Amino acid sequence: MKSKLAIFIILSGWLFSITYILVEYIFLDTNTIGHFFLPQDIPHLVLHILLIIIPVIFTLSGYFVNESKKLFDAYKESEEKYRDFYQNAPDAYHSIGPDGMILDVNDKWLRMLGYQREEITGKKKLTELFTDKGLKIFQATFPEFKKKGFIENIEYDLMKKDGTRLPVVINATAFYDKEGNYLKSRSIVRDITEIKKREEKLIMSQSAFFNMLKDLDLSYKELRRLYEGIISSFISALDAKSAWTKGHSERVTKYAISIAKEMGLEDKDIETLRTAALLHDIGKLGTYDVILDKPEDLTDEEINLIKIHPVKGEEILRPISQLKDILPIIRSHHEKIDGTGYPDGLKNGDIPLLARIIAVADTFDSMTSDRPYRPKASKEAAISELKKYSGTQFDFEVVEAFSNTI
Repeated sequence: MKSKLAIFIILSGWLFSITYILVEYIFLDTNTIGHFFLPQDIPHLVLHILLIIIPVIFTLSGYFVNESKKLFDAYKESEEKYRDFYQNAPDAYHSIGPDGMILDVNDKWLRMLGYQREEITGKKKLTELFTDKGLKIFQATFPEFKKKGFIENIEYDLMKKDGTRLPVVINATAFYDKEGNYLKSRSIVRDITEIKKREEKLIMSQSAFFNMLKDLDLSYKELRRLYEGIISSFISALDAKSAWTKGHSERVTKYAISIAKEMGLEDKDIETLRTAALLHDIGKLGTYDVILDKPEDLTDEEINLIKIHPVKGEEILRPISQLKDILPIIRSHHEKIDGTGYPDGLKNGDIPLLARIIAVADTFDSMTSDRPYRPKASKEAAISELKKYSGTQFDFEVVEAFSNTI
């Protein structure tokens, strides 16, 4: 559909030329066509050339005006669609300038924090909504964010309009001008209240259990039943984190014990191995479910979060004196024979034997189980992979013993 301005421009050019020709015909009363192509002098020649060119120029101008209007209308429609998506998105969004001023928020953000738009945009800085702890985190991360261009999974407590705290996790991307100067952010803000409540309940359960051990003088059998029960509870809590890893700890324990028996370990060591294998991934209780269930490749920061779970597991279990013997095993079950593992880069015999056994059992079960980012491998393929890296990642004797039992 042509714009009215484009039609006006095109008609103006043609009407000008046609009007001039009619005027010449009326006033000169001569052969207009002959006069047009055989002008009397140079000025008339130039004028006649212009009479031909002007309609063409005006027609082209009208065409470009019309195309410009089409592009403008398409841009406006696209902008309206984006604005509609932005305002009605299921996640909260905000945008902040170089000084931390809140430039824009969507409707979800306003509902989450209880503000009206006119109270926030261009009126408040994000720092005004932080607690003291959140302000320190922001002051430490914002300068780096402006240089780096993004941040991921940064936790803050924001103050709602009614004065209550809202725990959130923020992921943000930066926008820059042509000179590379920071202009604004586009930040996704997610309410993690329910996640925090679950974490608090787990911490309360752990605290209650530890206090119980200190305060009560339990008999050996009672303590043993409680001990096994709490281990079972830890495993149930870990299984609840992700459907993809449910039953993983029990299967790793079964494989590890079969290796230990094949290697002729003593019953006491096998019992220690049983407990360590059941609890080897307990540190993942502090890992976000969304990371464990993520179908895409993990980012470097997410990989680093996963890699701290052996240390976290050691920290969780350290207060339980009855589990002190398994702490080095929990910490070292991701170490590799060639020293490229984590968290300490241990090599060969510096890695506890029981940790080396769990490493093989853990890897085998991971490879033969479905994950959100890949299907499971066959047992044959998994054994072949273990043998391929025997002596570099895995203990040669442990892999041989496992091959004999599977």
